[in-house]
Amino acid sequence: MAEAQKVKARVLVDCELGKVNQVVEIDAKQAKTLVGTVDTDPDAVAYAESLK
Repeated sequence: MAEAQKVKARVLVDCELGKVNQVVEIDAKQAKTLVGTVDTDPDAVAYAESLK
């Protein structure tokens, strides 16, 4: 079985995935169900990474 595709996402709210503005890698399918909790837009991810 193929490995699920991973995407980088910016965490928008503190949750089990991480704290606000952390960048995490999650399954692409899971990301679609977490609208409002994570943001996979490349600009959002780049912004969160710039905060380090």
